[in-house]
Amino acid sequence: MMIVSAGLALSGCAGSQNTHTQASQGQTPSQEQAEPHGSNEQHAQAASNERHDEHALHNLHALTPELYSAAEPVGDPAYAELAALGIKTVISVDGVAPNKQLAQRYGISVVHIPTTYDGISDKQSRQLAHAMATMPRPIFVNCHHGKHRGPAAICVGAIGSGDITNAQAIDFMKTAKTSPKYTGLWKAAEAARPLSNAELHDDSIQLVEAAVIEDFVEGMAELSRLSDLINECADYGFRAPENHPDLAPISLAGQIHNLFREMEDDQITIDNGPNFYKLLTHSRDLASQLETQIEHDDIDGAYNSLQLLMEACSDCHNEYGRNG
Repeated sequence: MMIVSAGLALSGCAGSQNTHTQASQGQTPSQEQAEPHGSNEQHAQAASNERHDEHALHNLHALTPELYSAAEPVGDPAYAELAALGIKTVISVDGVAPNKQLAQRYGISVVHIPTTYDGISDKQSRQLAHAMATMPRPIFVNCHHGKHRGPAAICVGAIGSGDITNAQAIDFMKTAKTSPKYTGLWKAAEAARPLSNAELHDDSIQLVEAAVIEDFVEGMAELSRLSDLINECADYGFRAPENHPDLAPISLAGQIHNLFREMEDDQITIDNGPNFYKLLTHSRDLASQLETQIEHDDIDGAYNSLQLLMEACSDCHNEYGRNG
């Protein structure tokens, strides 16, 4: 296992309901466990029985007694809940890296493997499986919402490490309410395979605590490309155009939202001051709203949100220039 700082190596989902599910080898995630497996599940089960507003972790699910997924853990209460579950490693597949300072306070290691809504690459699959095999357990995997990228990633990693089967992965993603519209995530779980012991413990696989994300200018260029594609989909009622059947509108909206989130802490955002930050986060929220509306087939709402998003981007470009 190799963990290096982000400066040395480059590595490379919106619910508030708190739920808990569990699966182990030979048993699908939708089945109840007949026997208790120890303190980790007892903590999680106790958590699931409390009122959701008392939770700092949202969309919490246990894939096995040692593998959990949920939404991004935010603040000290979330990391306190992770510690109560016995979590030893947090893996973020979101654009935002885990909070290393808070994690260290609770004796938790962190890994950052940012993935996209389009799927999980072979390199990322190997990193996830390597982390499952070599990092201290129990392991917690998060994306932003805890419904799409996170459940898919933990399943791909757990298949690679031999913890679960592909069939169990599909059941778990259904339980986690991963949208069927994220076709790339489902394909990744279907295509994942168990790795050999040599592959799992390949020391050339690098795991970082905070991956280097593309810089601000590259991010703006990618936003422009994604904007063109989602506007093309909008012409077809937010479905894949006839000449571009591989496009997934919900995935495009998710990627736009994620890029805005990644830019929040960029030095250019900081240098441009509070008004620029306000404009950027407004666009971020519109992109999140657009993603949710596409997921729920609210086409009229999606048209409106996309129009507002394009106007917000235009206002920002007019005031600050193309690159901020």
